[in-house]
Amino acid sequence: MKYLGLVFFCFLSIPLLVNAQGKTVVLNGYVKDKKNGEVLINATVYVDNSLFVTQTNNYGYYSINIPTGKHVVKVSFTGYKTFSKEINVTANQSLNADLEQLDEQLDMVTVIGEKRITRTNTVALGVQQLTSAQIKSLPAFMGEPDILKAILTMPGVTSVGEGSSGFNVRGGDIDANLIILDEAPVFNSSHLMGFFSIFNPDAVRNVTLYKGAFPAEYGGRTSSVLDIRMKDGNDQKLEVNGGIGTVFSRLSVEGPLQKDRSSFVVAGRRSYIDVLAKPFLDKESKDSKFYFYDLTAKVNYELSDKSTLYLSGYFGKDVFGIGSEANFAWGNSTGTLRWNYLISPKLFLNTTVTYSDYDYQLSFKTADGTSEGYDWTSNIKTYGAKPTLTWYANAKHEFKAGFGFLRYDFQPGKGVMTTTNSKSEVIMHNRYGNEISVFAEDTWKITDKLTAQLGVRLNVYQYLTKNQIYHFRDTTPNVRKPLDYTEHVNKMTKANDWAFIEPRVSFKYQVKEDLILKAGYAKSSQYIHLLSNTASPTPVDLYFPSTNNIKPSYSHIVSAGVVKNTAKGIELSAEVFYKKMEDLLDFIDAANLQLNEQVEADLLTGEGKAYGLELEARKDRGKWQGWLNYTWSRSYRRTEGISMNEWYLSRFDRTHVLNFAVIRNFNKRVSASASFNYGTGVPATFADAMMYIQGIPVPYNTTGKRNTYRIPDYHRLDLSVTIKNNPAKKLRSEWVIGAYNVYARKNAYSIFFESNEDNPNVRQASQLSLLGSIIPSVTWNFKF
Repeated sequence: MKYLGLVFFCFLSIPLLVNAQGKTVVLNGYVKDKKNGEVLINATVYVDNSLFVTQTNNYGYYSINIPTGKHVVKVSFTGYKTFSKEINVTANQSLNADLEQLDEQLDMVTVIGEKRITRTNTVALGVQQLTSAQIKSLPAFMGEPDILKAILTMPGVTSVGEGSSGFNVRGGDIDANLIILDEAPVFNSSHLMGFFSIFNPDAVRNVTLYKGAFPAEYGGRTSSVLDIRMKDGNDQKLEVNGGIGTVFSRLSVEGPLQKDRSSFVVAGRRSYIDVLAKPFLDKESKDSKFYFYDLTAKVNYELSDKSTLYLSGYFGKDVFGIGSEANFAWGNSTGTLRWNYLISPKLFLNTTVTYSDYDYQLSFKTADGTSEGYDWTSNIKTYGAKPTLTWYANAKHEFKAGFGFLRYDFQPGKGVMTTTNSKSEVIMHNRYGNEISVFAEDTWKITDKLTAQLGVRLNVYQYLTKNQIYHFRDTTPNVRKPLDYTEHVNKMTKANDWAFIEPRVSFKYQVKEDLILKAGYAKSSQYIHLLSNTASPTPVDLYFPSTNNIKPSYSHIVSAGVVKNTAKGIELSAEVFYKKMEDLLDFIDAANLQLNEQVEADLLTGEGKAYGLELEARKDRGKWQGWLNYTWSRSYRRTEGISMNEWYLSRFDRTHVLNFAVIRNFNKRVSASASFNYGTGVPATFADAMMYIQGIPVPYNTTGKRNTYRIPDYHRLDLSVTIKNNPAKKLRSEWVIGAYNVYARKNAYSIFFESNEDNPNVRQASQLSLLGSIIPSVTWNFKF
């Protein structure tokens, strides 16, 4: 714990390093949507034509130090009219800004001197921000807007194929992304095997993806952070939103509990593929179940002008089954209790307590209704707390510091086999972990042109158990480790621990007003691992902690970039990155990962590297909006005993990725959008020879090398048209007509080999495509 004291000492010493300045005062307040009272995250506040600039935090609060006297204060946020006010300050002053929304269907609006929310306003690299409105404007699968589908149009973000769970960022694994919903971690972000995400866009206010040197307050993952913030709810009037679509319907209700002081939002969705399909099913399949549902809710109350309390939660489930014979379900539950307290105009405290649970169940029973069957359950739970203090010291320094505690409870799996006369169990005993962190960060305006974000994070992780501790002997690489001995414990025991000091550094240099250079470095560590040796993880894959046999993984990432804003409102950016990854989890060939109590014997650790170039052009205003981005990247792995001990392509390597999205606003009622996605096919390992065992052909790979082939390239075009009714009516509605996979591309999900029907000795390649035709959709959305 000596490291914790060191970090705290450094933070408490910071005030001594801040130079005394002339007579200044503090201007502070909240920035909100005038129509519904929602706070606006990362709104830009600038004084006297950008002489003093800051941004609102994740709770809509800002604080800026300015000299006494007369000033012109402006506040801007994409999609809103710029707020402007002249003030004369002689002492600390509060100024709240309520911004009015722009009519998104009007012609181009140009505000002289306005600085939009762009990457020129942030210090960190690799930051992508999306609002709920931007997500809803894109063509979507089955006409339903989706956060993860929108994220996959961002540079550096890929997946292994159609219908795949999760996403990969800059060559990292799926489990290397920290996904948080109102600060609560989420472990499976997909509905319907990856075709939809669990996040209801009607309940989401803001989405931020950090791909590079993410801020010091985030930790526990090595690739990225996806920070999703829920709406607070309309504190001015009751509002109902909903939609009826091809796959599911949704409904959200929000409104004030006490006007201007408290509000709520409740949003729910339920798919009905099973209901629509029932008339077309045969008698044996009438009782089939295949649907998902989720419920998102949040309530907040302003205890005083300085104190606000928030409570939010999510509950969702996917259910698949054939009568009582086979049933499969998985789901997430999260809860967040948050308290904001304004200690002084310069000190902002946020304290968060979170809970998260991901579980799945799998069961099989005989059709005759006997008691024979098989049940399999698994879950992972977390309990966390994190107070964070932000100190707006002066015009040059903004400090943030805090500590966090996260408790992991892993139930890797329990299987119960029941027969007429007996019952047998296979149990993977619970594992536990404590993640303790301390972080401090200073955003330092060194000169008028140079700004730095200097951070450090200390992570301490403890692996705990109250059952067995397994000790294995070393063996030949890529061979299951033999058990040496088992240490039995009957109380909670610390079996291992680690400590990582993680520096995070970013620099921004303003060459001129519309041209920015950036560079950054970050080290990150990770203590949980997804045990999956398939191309795309499934809901029944296990999360497993670092133990006395599995090291934590960690990464170093270096990136640099340039951002340019043109006179026509187009943002151009280019970034290069290099990521070095150590102690990555790998598996022996033919590893047994399911209900294996000694699964650690089948696990290996190796190293990885990824590097690339990301180019993007983006336009967020006017009749024509959209973005075009291209990513060139490579991702490699190397593990002793695997692939002849040589570097091999990771299964997430996609050399070329191109994304194009365009939105055309014709008038106030009609708009259209199109998106195109192209990506190099993912690597794969195929058999190149055949052996016969008792006359049975068994394919195998003679080279011993992984991922030497690729499946065909992926590409797809989607279109949609939105037609709104008269906005003057009380009931506002719109029809969204879309077409997914317009030219019916049969993209390969996987390639497999099977025997030729005419000659069983001949093996032929076959392609599995989850979607091979155009998918039309019609959705009716309403609001009143």
